[in-house]
Order: sequence, then structure tokens, then C-alpha cells
Amino acid sequence: MDFSSAGALLAGTLSIAALHALIPSHWLAFAVVGRAQRWPKGKTLSFAALAGAGHVLFTVALGLVLVIAGKIALKSIPPMLEHGIAASLLILLGLYFLLTPLLRRGGHHAHTHCQGDPMHAHISPAEALDGRRNAHAAMVALVIGLTLSPCLDLLPIYVTAAAQPWSLILALSLVMAIVTLATMLTLVWLALNGLERLNLRWLERYEPQAVGVILVLLGVVLLML
Repeated sequence: MDFSSAGALLAGTLSIAALHALIPSHWLAFAVVGRAQRWPKGKTLSFAALAGAGHVLFTVALGLVLVIAGKIALKSIPPMLEHGIAASLLILLGLYFLLTPLLRRGGHHAHTHCQGDPMHAHISPAEALDGRRNAHAAMVALVIGLTLSPCLDLLPIYVTAAAQPWSLILALSLVMAIVTLATMLTLVWLALNGLERLNLRWLERYEPQAVGVILVLLGVVLLML
């Protein structure tokens, strides 16, 4: 195993996983429903953890499919070219993340599931009763929705890691899982404790550019190693 390349891939995985988990749609909705229903914090955090676990597992499953396909493809590539091709692919994917938002300036990107200031919404007793009946359904919908929305930003890392040993690929998956879950649950906990005005909504708009920069830098680093 090339330990320099392994360190760069691990750093890239950590950075992108943390950035992606900071997006409000990954944690704010759980805090909104939990606080509105006055649920114990543990119950709300349990739903968030379940959603995060599903999100991580689906992402890893897709990543492993890409790794297997990559390992098959690499059999036809001379070993001396593997490193350069992997690094160049990362740079190209990073440029794609960077340039795509510029080409879509005419439109708008809506990643969040929460609008307005739901933390301070006031409802009538009748609405509250209906809300209690529907709260679990809402949380289940959030869990399913997040599970079926894998972190596509991390898939380029798996593509590049196809040339690496399975031990490193499993390590990348473990880092992604720990960072994603820890970040999500920490933010849900902070929101439940009254710090709901964390100013992270800018990530909704600039996440692709940030991921693109990370991928390009990672590709350049790998080319230099």
C-alpha cells in the first residue's frame, strides 16, 4: 500500500463527509420534528442515527459497486499508468463539480426540506393532536428519504480507491461512516438545545464548489506523490 496516497484519500474522505453532513437537510428536519413534538432528545437522536446509518450504508454499497467495476477495468491498464489515471480522474470530476453550478446559474438549487422558521411555529391543540399522530410518519419519511439519497460527492473517492487494497477501501468507508454520523448527531443535539440558528444554509448553494475544490486538490496531491 502507498501510505502517502492512502493518507491523501483518507483526508479527502474526511473533508467531504464532514462538509456533506453539515448540510441542514441532513439534521435540521429531525430537530424540527423532535422539538415540535416535545420528544425526549434520545428519541429524536435515535431517528437521526437511523437515517444517518441508512444514508451511510447506501453510499458504501454504491461505492463498493464502483470499486469492483474499477478493479475489473484496471486489469486492462498498465500498472505504471494506474496512479496517473486515478489522480487525473479525480481532477476531472472535481472540475465537473466546480463548473456544473456555473452552467446552471439560471436555475436554483433547493436541497433543504425546511423553510421559514419551523422551530418557532405555533399550532393549535387540534393541530397538535394531528401532529402527534403524524410525527412518527414524518420521521419515518425523513429516514427513508435520507437513506435513499446517498452521498454522491464521495463516490469519486471510491472510483479513485479502486486501485488500492481492500483494507484501505474499508478504512475509507469507516471514516466516512464515523464522520457523517458524528457530525449529524452533534448538529441535531445542538439544534435541540436551542442553537437552531447555526448559519450553515450557505452550504446548500456552495457544496458542489467546495467538493470540487477538494477533489481537484486531492488529485493534484496524488499526482505529486
